[in-house]
Amino acid sequence: MRGGENGRRQRRVLKTILLSAVLLASGQAQAKAEGPRIVTLGTMAGPMANPLRGQPATLLQWSGGMLLVDAGDGVVDQLAKAGVDPVPLKNIIITHIHADHVGGLFALLTRRYQLMDPPITVYGPPGTRAMVDGLVAAMAPFRLTSPALPGAPLRDPADSVKVVEIADGADLTIEGVRVQAIANTHYLSGAQAPDPALAQSLSLRLALPGRSVVITGDTGPSERLVALTRGADVLVSSILDLDAAVATIKASRPGAPPAFFDTARAHFAQHHLSPEAAGQLAEAAGVKQVVFTHIGITPQRMAAAKAEVARTWSGPVVFAEDLGAY
Repeated sequence: MRGGENGRRQRRVLKTILLSAVLLASGQAQAKAEGPRIVTLGTMAGPMANPLRGQPATLLQWSGGMLLVDAGDGVVDQLAKAGVDPVPLKNIIITHIHADHVGGLFALLTRRYQLMDPPITVYGPPGTRAMVDGLVAAMAPFRLTSPALPGAPLRDPADSVKVVEIADGADLTIEGVRVQAIANTHYLSGAQAPDPALAQSLSLRLALPGRSVVITGDTGPSERLVALTRGADVLVSSILDLDAAVATIKASRPGAPPAFFDTARAHFAQHHLSPEAAGQLAEAAGVKQVVFTHIGITPQRMAAAKAEVARTWSGPVVFAEDLGAY
């Protein structure tokens, strides 16, 4: 009886290994055949959990390289589902330090460490180094528990990750790809604004081989963002339904005065892109295509949101799904 159970278990393991190998080969072959592509690993406007959408993470692939932008919760599993071999991944960029954009970073770092994958570099705004230092400190027990082979040397988790902080105006090259960054308008403003030297939310422009891509991250409207985006082949934009966001707050605080909800809506409009504002950005910048991710729109409101986008943008547009490739 025990032998039969072991046989079935071994067959299940073998089937899983073979399926993973097929998915990995398929994903790699597709990237080579199609040239640069954008894989939306997670498309939810967080940090709320959603059974249909994962937390924000976008993978850029091109022949000979790839770059992960943001690492929301579950990103390791999403890479596997997308058929992407994570071992060659060398670089991650974090657009800003909010839970939905960094929740999966610890899992990614610890799994890479335990599997003895090559070191990885994490780029991000001010505060990224302190965050990663904390994650590395939490990895201390792995130094004693992770060696999988008898006699394997103990390794310092700090050796498995490098941090490069970038800020407003950064212009650098990662794996041969030019990356430009600007600070956007996602964080609080006025008297409540954090010190910009300590906290910035970034939008990125990446010059992939033969394809320019702008990733807004979380942001509100701004002329600087228009300038960064101008003429891009693909605009990967966040989008938030302001009415739905306010309705969610009303449901949780039914006794709040009307002025409170007016203030909340004004806040969302300043620090996020509504469907109409996202369309205005695409139109003003003259992009060729829009891919919406970080989607804060309920299924019931999707048709209305698409109509709002169409008021200001008539070009090609896609509302991304998890694991979509564009």
